[in-house]
Amino acid sequence: MQTKIWRDILDYARWAPSPHNTQHWKFKLVDETHAVLLYEPSRLLPVEDGKGQFMASGFGLILEMISIAAAPHGLELKVDLFDVPLDDSKVGPQPFANLSLIPRVIPEPLDRELILQRRTSRLPYEDSPVSPAVLTELAEVATSFGHQLEFSSDPKEVAWVLGLNANTMFLDLRDKTTRDEIGHWVRYSIAHAKKTGDGLAAFAMLFPGWMMTLFFKHNWLFQIPGVHQLCKWVYTKSMRGTKTVAWISGKFEEQRDCINSGRMLARLWLTMTKHGVYLHPFGSVITNARSHKEMKDHFANPERKEPLWLLVRLGHSNEPPRAMRIALEDLIIH
Repeated sequence: MQTKIWRDILDYARWAPSPHNTQHWKFKLVDETHAVLLYEPSRLLPVEDGKGQFMASGFGLILEMISIAAAPHGLELKVDLFDVPLDDSKVGPQPFANLSLIPRVIPEPLDRELILQRRTSRLPYEDSPVSPAVLTELAEVATSFGHQLEFSSDPKEVAWVLGLNANTMFLDLRDKTTRDEIGHWVRYSIAHAKKTGDGLAAFAMLFPGWMMTLFFKHNWLFQIPGVHQLCKWVYTKSMRGTKTVAWISGKFEEQRDCINSGRMLARLWLTMTKHGVYLHPFGSVITNARSHKEMKDHFANPERKEPLWLLVRLGHSNEPPRAMRIALEDLIIH
């Protein structure tokens, strides 16, 4: 069976981002142009993402990147979803969609090398806002998928967003079930991250391993006066130089809508990469009900038709480290 084209395409697409870098996908290659996409139940996030919305959005990200990566072969991706819920109680990989590579009709405007260049930057940013021209282009990308990107470079708004994100992180860490789920994906050392090829690697999160250990394994230490304040100060300081924040609204309830949001986010992220702009998503602000309400109230807009589903900071920074990925062969079911 010839699968060379699939392997070439997936070797790019496997670098797609996913919640907590879970990489909750598997592939069964049928022939040169057909494959089955499966989800891995053990890689879902039932506590933080009980409805599977962000995991479905993650599928949208990798599906769009598969289509972009197929462009040099004169192909694009056709997806036939099975419309099955993401069920963490299942055992073993579960079919999610049939994938077909079909002749490309419209030229692909994005270079697939951008997939490899894309990063999440948690580094300090370079103290300059993202240019209005780039923000306008990004807003147009969102609109083309039925979503709305709004943004601000107002220092007060930026400070409010960074503060909300920091507060949310520590709220989540106080909740044992949330802390345990996140902690399951933390990789405390480079060796640990290399071994698993997944997860929230301390080196990529820009936290020393000892501090990650403090967060997730010895959380009681935050009760000691000064410890919580010190860690929050260190975390907030890591985001210095941020001058632009953005928030996205759009349909984000049904599985197909969530997949569409991911496809949009893939193009949004790669367009940023094209312009040398980095992104740092604040997903926990959405998954934490209290923080999500604060965000909705703060950014209330009577003209906005759909719910807010993502909050980010964006800007320019040094090149950040790239998180590990599972080897291609380990993503393919034989």
